[in-house]
Amino acid sequence: MSRLRVDGKDVVVFQGVYPPSEDTFLLIDALRSGAAGGALELCCGTGAVGLSIADKLDSITALDINPIAVKNARQNYMNNGLSGRLDAVVGDLFSPLKKQSFDLIFMNPPYLLDEEGGPEDLSWSGGEGGRRIIDRFIEGLGGFLGEEGRALFVQSTLNGIDESLDMINGEGMVGRVVSKVNFQFEGLVVIEVRHRPPQKD
Repeated sequence: MSRLRVDGKDVVVFQGVYPPSEDTFLLIDALRSGAAGGALELCCGTGAVGLSIADKLDSITALDINPIAVKNARQNYMNNGLSGRLDAVVGDLFSPLKKQSFDLIFMNPPYLLDEEGGPEDLSWSGGEGGRRIIDRFIEGLGGFLGEEGRALFVQSTLNGIDESLDMINGEGMVGRVVSKVNFQFEGLVVIEVRHRPPQKD
């Protein structure tokens, strides 16, 4: 177990859970403004991203397919006195949720390219092409995003930014890149998604 300070919060990282990294901080920065209402964090890991804005929210539901990650998130919310706002659930993306909508949805998914994609790699592997989670997220998002809500997610430039934007458009929503950081061999971006405004007569 390791410990670190993330955006003013104490965060412990359980063994086998993805630690806060460059992509974590990129998403945290993108979420700083406009965080309010009820939120949903998918692929929550340690819960560090949601924890950074939890004091601005009415409630937050955090999901991860890894039971250890969900336990880790619960521990971090408790350590920071914010467990009363958290509902942490083990599950695969939207599957555990009943019909409900959220004002804010965000996700830092596994997106690294990995042709093997074994179970031991679930904290970081996005499968071949790195889009295994991203595509399913975009397909399911519209049913859970509130009418005036927004969603943000991280992906690598190696995963196909235009492919994501085209897919978002095909689902009847609007997407745009709101943050980007470049590294030697790839970039990371945060994509914001909203429902398409109704057409005026």
